[in-house]
Amino acid sequence: MANWFIYNKKQNYINNLKLGNISKLDALILGNRDIIDPAKVDMYLNPELSKLHDPFLLNDMDVAVDLIIETMKKGGEIRIFGDYDQDGIASVMTLMDGLLFYYDNISYDIPHRVEEGYGISSKMSDQAIQDKVLLVITCDNGITGFDQIDNLKEAGINVIVTDHHQIQKEENDEWLDQILPNADAVINPKRLDSTYPFDDLCGAGVSFKLIQGLYQRLDGDEYYLYSLLEYVAMGTVCDIVSLTDENRIFVIEGLKRLNETEKIGLRALLDETGWDREIDEYTLGFILGPLMNSTGRLKSAKLAIDLLIEENIDKIYEMARDLVKLNNERKSLTETAYNKAIEIINDNSYDKDDVIIVYAPDINESICGIVAGRIKEKYFRPTIILTNAKEEGVAKGSGRSIPAYNMYDKIGPYSDKLKSFGGHPMACGLSISIEKIDEFRKFLNENSKLSKADKEDYINIDTQIPISKLSLEFAESLDRFKPFGKDNSRPVFANKGVDIAAISLIGKDKNTLRLSLFQNGIYYNAIKFQAEDDYNYLKEKFNGDILGKKIDIVYYPDVNEFRGNRTLQLKLIDIR
Repeated sequence: MANWFIYNKKQNYINNLKLGNISKLDALILGNRDIIDPAKVDMYLNPELSKLHDPFLLNDMDVAVDLIIETMKKGGEIRIFGDYDQDGIASVMTLMDGLLFYYDNISYDIPHRVEEGYGISSKMSDQAIQDKVLLVITCDNGITGFDQIDNLKEAGINVIVTDHHQIQKEENDEWLDQILPNADAVINPKRLDSTYPFDDLCGAGVSFKLIQGLYQRLDGDEYYLYSLLEYVAMGTVCDIVSLTDENRIFVIEGLKRLNETEKIGLRALLDETGWDREIDEYTLGFILGPLMNSTGRLKSAKLAIDLLIEENIDKIYEMARDLVKLNNERKSLTETAYNKAIEIINDNSYDKDDVIIVYAPDINESICGIVAGRIKEKYFRPTIILTNAKEEGVAKGSGRSIPAYNMYDKIGPYSDKLKSFGGHPMACGLSISIEKIDEFRKFLNENSKLSKADKEDYINIDTQIPISKLSLEFAESLDRFKPFGKDNSRPVFANKGVDIAAISLIGKDKNTLRLSLFQNGIYYNAIKFQAEDDYNYLKEKFNGDILGKKIDIVYYPDVNEFRGNRTLQLKLIDIR
């Protein structure tokens, strides 16, 4: 059972109220999310395209734009180097679609996840040299592609790096030096010398800023420019970057355009999945994102790009059906791998460890990250899932972490013993000699410094609101805080001592809890998913006699729509 905490950020609330022209609830919700800077509050409450930051505030933007214009004047080939995940695909499409407004001598390349690994591969750089490409633009990668970029430069190819990943650093006396690749321009808001107002763009977001800079210089068509936000919204949601500042504008404006999209490839994917509702952040994160990611996991991400640039409608729908099949295969592999990982954890009591490391030789390498995420959610422990790499005697995999454990920093001291390692505080990728896995597990657990409280899941509550104060209109009004995600979680409320009037388990697997809750003479419909354990907890607590008993709830008010009727429904997050 999770620990419940009501935010204690009273000063943030007071500061927001002082801004004037802001409701008490808005001041509270934004204050709880540490949004208190007047400009950022205004950008949040009034998200408008005119409030996007000037792209030329990014280091090297002027150099990059000049290089693109110079290449177009010469008629040389521009090749885009992307990545194999959804953000990488969105980044490639943002650059390609944006450049195609002016120029058509453009190509792209994406590494194969298993055969080439993350980032610019030697195969990609060698092919660009062989093809006599004049300019390479990286997206969602490149910041650590030192050797490959040197190779391109030695061959006379100009290189623009656009990336959002962490910059490599080295200590130099009393300060840190950043290590940048030897490219002509390096555009990354995480540069140590950056003064850009917002550093948590995704790869597609950085790609968009480059195209925005180009269009600004060439006085380009704004309508066409902002149509690219359909891709940027997908990359922003799927890469789980902060949904504040200009990312919030990217997603809001991108969703508007996606709901009227003329991009047949996207429409075909939604049609093939049977999605006939409004496209929102859930659609991006759990429908479109996984469909595109499945190509890079099980085959090649080029399949997703090919779908998006194909013009033959029959071919587009055929390719969309193939992506749906591929994603279903990915789901099946993931479920099998997850169950195998649970078995290994149970057999070895790894759930008692501070850091869970599972080596499962038969798991598909491409889904290690997904499985690590699910294990992390189940046990609320940092988790690393490893499987056999192509190289004999080597394991390769991915890790996912919890807020109290900086995975990148904690693994860092051991990194010289790893074959490869990269990542950030909440996730990593690595390869290691199989014979060193036990030593690695021991090292991380002995140095975890995680307390008992760190390893307990928790729920942050915005404030207490009795359910008798709720209305359909209030539930609808909360939509103004969308899209929800990192740094902009859905507003959550609590209420003590609510009466249970009716309760049942419903659904195909009988794991959805449906309740009728009673307060001040009014009944309220409520629902909780994945709630079989909650039902058993209530039966045990009340000796099987649940009706009429009082419970405390954490919830958010939602709108249930059925046959055109809209009614208030409570979505329960936790009960006790």
